[in-house]
Amino acid sequence: MIGNKSEYFLRVLIELARSQGDGYLTSREVAERQGIPPKYIPQIVAELSRAGWVETSRGPKGGIRLGVNPQGITVADVIDLAEGGLAIKSCLVSARPCPLTENCPLYPVWLEAQQAVSGILASYSIADLVDRKWRNGGERKGEN
Repeated sequence: MIGNKSEYFLRVLIELARSQGDGYLTSREVAERQGIPPKYIPQIVAELSRAGWVETSRGPKGGIRLGVNPQGITVADVIDLAEGGLAIKSCLVSARPCPLTENCPLYPVWLEAQQAVSGILASYSIADLVDRKWRNGGERKGEN
C-alpha cells in the first residue's frame, strides 16, 4: 500500500520543483502549500536530503530547495525511499519464498500486476507531475 509518507515525500518534491530557480522555501511554506502537517517536514526533508534530492541552508535566507533535476526522480524512486518499495503481494518480495509459488495459479497474475504497477510508477517523474497538463482537463501522459 502506498502510505501517507510516500504522498508527503512526493508533495514536498513537487512543491520544490515548482519553485525551482526561486531560491529556498521555508518548511512552513512547503507544508502550507501542500497541506502537510508541519511536524512531519523536518523528517521528510532529512530523508530527501540523505537521498541527495533536497538541499538545505540555514540562516535568514535559508530553507530547502530541490538539489537535482526533477526529471531524474520517478514516483517509483520516491516510494522506494519512503516505503522501501511497493508490493501488491508479499510473495513477490519476501526473503522466504512461498512454497506454493511454482504451482500457484495466482502467482503469474500477481507478478503481471506488480510489473504493470511498477512500470506506471516508474514512468512518471517529479517534472511530469509538475507539468500535469491533464490536471485541468487536458491530455494524460501517453494519450494523443
